[in-house]
Amino acid sequence: MKEADELFHEMKEKGLNPNALTYVTLMSGHGKIGNYRESVKVYCEMINEGLVPTTGTYNVLINGFSKVGKMAQARELLKEMQLRGALPNSSTYDILISGLCDLSNQPELDRASKMSCLTEVKNLLLEMSDKQLTPSETTVHNISSMFAKRGKKFDAHQFSKGLFKRNNI
Repeated sequence: MKEADELFHEMKEKGLNPNALTYVTLMSGHGKIGNYRESVKVYCEMINEGLVPTTGTYNVLINGFSKVGKMAQARELLKEMQLRGALPNSSTYDILISGLCDLSNQPELDRASKMSCLTEVKNLLLEMSDKQLTPSETTVHNISSMFAKRGKKFDAHQFSKGLFKRNNI
């Protein structure tokens, strides 16, 4: 990422104005290595340059936070996204739900926190359903596994049955 950052700054020094895709690419790179602070810094710079973030921009940021278990920050980005007029899509919710499922599988997480993840997943699924968005197969699998690991195999089955029925899957 050091080379990408250097190239980015060199572009600007030579008078080349990075476009939104350049910023998003840089955010994505930082997110992939867990450097979410730098991703946010690049995002803020993008905003200051007058570029408008898209749903894809927010998905990159939300994914970065989700991968490192910073779900409160990821959820805040969802709120900001909506305030700025960018609409969350299925991928946005898939990222958030998968992040919560991953977090709930952490052995050091206490029972109350794991149940909180489960509740948040249910709330996100309801939001998706209200917006007529369908979770990906991977997300459905992650959710079913999360239920099953909590000793709620019946709930996992009921969840899958209800989800597929609601969304005609």
